[in-house]
Amino acid sequence: MTTHTENIQSTPAPEARAQDADRSASTGLDRVGGIAAQVVAGTYVVGFLAMGAYLGPRGFANPVDDPSGSLDFLLSNRAAMAGWYLLLYLVGGAAMAVVTLGVRDRLASTPRLARVSAAFGLIWSGLLMASGSVAVVSQHAVATLHADHPDLAQSSWVSLGIVQDALGGGIEVAGALWAAVVGIAVLRSRRLSPWLGGLALGLSAVGMASVIPAATEVAVSVFGIGFIVWFTWLGLALRRR
Repeated sequence: MTTHTENIQSTPAPEARAQDADRSASTGLDRVGGIAAQVVAGTYVVGFLAMGAYLGPRGFANPVDDPSGSLDFLLSNRAAMAGWYLLLYLVGGAAMAVVTLGVRDRLASTPRLARVSAAFGLIWSGLLMASGSVAVVSQHAVATLHADHPDLAQSSWVSLGIVQDALGGGIEVAGALWAAVVGIAVLRSRRLSPWLGGLALGLSAVGMASVIPAATEVAVSVFGIGFIVWFTWLGLALRRR
């Protein structure tokens, strides 16, 4: 009787076995998400450095602020511009999808928040990749169009620039919503540092402030710089068991 009881007590309940299996499976995805988070941080760093050290000094301009100057810059720096958008938006957006799934897995103890965070994160990832695709394709199209129709090329460049900017960070609402849900989930689940959750909520507020025209430029810059720190920290945290 005693032996039978001990055997029953030593046998894990189905729920416990399922939780152990989920935990074991999530460890690998957590780690992959952690690596991806550091990739995202790296794309932010390279993007800022490229703008400050190369693109900006050579005359990079916003198509809306300086249509002619912006188009001339594109035609003279097509390879650099294509590479910049490819890294920052296409590589960064793809890595962001992996980060989203890794974070969802780590925060599985708050399932509803984890699912909502995954939805917003994948939306943000999709917008980034769409923005990069529009940028790369439009650069080639406008350069081709410019040979025979320079005025049409300039007006098209302005229009496409507005679309690209709207998708990819002219405002940071999608990223702010993801950060807000992740921050709340982190604070509730305690699966990651509460300071990491608090920073996510702070960056979310900054991102939402980007919808205010007078604050857009500063908010977008602070949001990006803050996320370099946050994604680096997140990457280290997710790679720990």
